[in-house]
Amino acid sequence: MSVFKMTPILTLSVMKTFSSKIPLGIFTLALLLCSFLVQPVRADLIEENKSDTAIKMLVFPKSLRVIENRQSGNTDDRFSDPKRIRKTLLKLDPARIVPAKTGEPVIGPVTRVRLRELAKQYNEDVIFIFRRSSNKEKNSIRHQGLLYLARQKKVLALKESTEAGSGSLDEMDLAGLQFLAKEARRVLHSHKFEKRQSAY
Repeated sequence: MSVFKMTPILTLSVMKTFSSKIPLGIFTLALLLCSFLVQPVRADLIEENKSDTAIKMLVFPKSLRVIENRQSGNTDDRFSDPKRIRKTLLKLDPARIVPAKTGEPVIGPVTRVRLRELAKQYNEDVIFIFRRSSNKEKNSIRHQGLLYLARQKKVLALKESTEAGSGSLDEMDLAGLQFLAKEARRVLHSHKFEKRQSAY
């Protein structure tokens, strides 16, 4: 008889405990969900503009793949002339950077995961990714880029260039690409392996 009397009390106690845990469980779940949603987006390495450390010296010649990065799927017709890239980025150092080829444009942030995927897709030693963004109101164009050493899985940052003025966008684009080509050549040469001369 006493067992039946205790059962409602026990049931009520369990229900209270269970009901008190429901809000806590929901709160914990919501907290975990929020922390997941606010996790930082994978860093865009072009915007980050930082070179990796512990780069091994480069022995030339090296093969090169030049790839344009676009922030959206829309193609700007003003940048559709491939001759500019062939005259600039593909010829940063014909004696040491050969062969040099262009690849398919990539859309979205340039992350390490994306770079590793490109290294698997292409077989070149160096992947040169560049980005162009224009401002119609200021009549300016910004050029950014990085070099990815596929074998070492290392990133070399490049100084960016911003061209502005009364000139045509084509002229400013060409000047920006020429700047990036010179900058890429300088950075690669700064990591060139130099054979030490014997003192004897």
